[in-house]
Amino acid sequence: MTEIRTASTSSKTADCNPIVLRATDRVRLVFLPELVKNDKNSRACVRGTFVYQKKKMNGEWCSLAEESLGSLKSGEGYRLELHSEELLYLLRSLRELYLLYRQEGIPRGKSRFVKIEAGLARLFQLEDADLRQFFETHSENATAILSRILKWLAVSPDAIAKFSAISTAEFPSLTALLGLSTIKSALKCWSDNETNDSEDFWQKTLTEGAYVLSQAYAYPIVVIKGKAYVGGKHFDDSGGKLADFLIAVESTSAVLLVEVKTPRTRLLGSEYRKGVYPLSTELTGAVAQALSYQRSLGLDFYSLAANSQKKLLLGHPRCLVVAGNTQIEFQNDKMKECFELQRERIQGVTIITYDELFSKVRGLVEIVEQPTRPKTAT
Repeated sequence: MTEIRTASTSSKTADCNPIVLRATDRVRLVFLPELVKNDKNSRACVRGTFVYQKKKMNGEWCSLAEESLGSLKSGEGYRLELHSEELLYLLRSLRELYLLYRQEGIPRGKSRFVKIEAGLARLFQLEDADLRQFFETHSENATAILSRILKWLAVSPDAIAKFSAISTAEFPSLTALLGLSTIKSALKCWSDNETNDSEDFWQKTLTEGAYVLSQAYAYPIVVIKGKAYVGGKHFDDSGGKLADFLIAVESTSAVLLVEVKTPRTRLLGSEYRKGVYPLSTELTGAVAQALSYQRSLGLDFYSLAANSQKKLLLGHPRCLVVAGNTQIEFQNDKMKECFELQRERIQGVTIITYDELFSKVRGLVEIVEQPTRPKTAT
């Protein structure tokens, strides 16, 4: 029995869930155990009955009519044969009931006991220091177990309610540590993929780490949808436009549009005159694309918003283009100057490079990890 359910029937007795020994779709043979407090012999704590049961139309199992031994005639009798596997299963199940009584006595009310492996049982008995040492020695297994526990919490309202009731004083920095770890993971992703030229990769990365995109704004944002339809279809159902991101200001629900390129996207074109560099074709194309999304969304906003589950505000949609890497591309101050002169004069579109975006994320980590300076005496 991997699970034992009990329901007390008195201060000295409790019914247990049936031990199913043999079953078909409609009929089964079970042993109905009962825990008893035996004052004459405390070790004799389980009694029970073998019964055949039949399933009703509603799915409930009902015990068949019993025959009294007193009704037997000479030469008649009853015979109940258990197969070897059935008898072994019965003996093992009864052993668990004896062990349960030894540990719990007669459980009050309705209770549920779940069997765990001996190794896990020993793990739960460890002191905090020993448990910490075990997890540090088996960090990969500990991480896997924690991940499974968190997934279970996500789908178990009762469990999460009990977990949330734990005093935050018991783990004051857990949330902060998890958040910091997530941000550090984003920085490592950037370090490992600075030369990645896949727009799909960066679309997925920024979707999973929307807090990275939020560094481009001075206010909190929420991602409404990646690859969002923003209108623009013709009468023949062609020409629809998909923005890389449709996001919104958290406080006002005003919409924002994001066009994502890659860190390998060129920011500047070839030198036009000595020390003069125009914006690259790739970047000006991304800006034009963002402005096109802005116009389409403005024309079709109210029909699109009518079918949206989230209430959005049009206002004047601001556009963001994420592209390029100044640390790799810019070789001299003239290139930096030309880039700044041009991007600050583009109306309605903000251009931010990947290295600038992740530099802001790195700044967050440095602020959090900065040790508190001791106060100087005055």
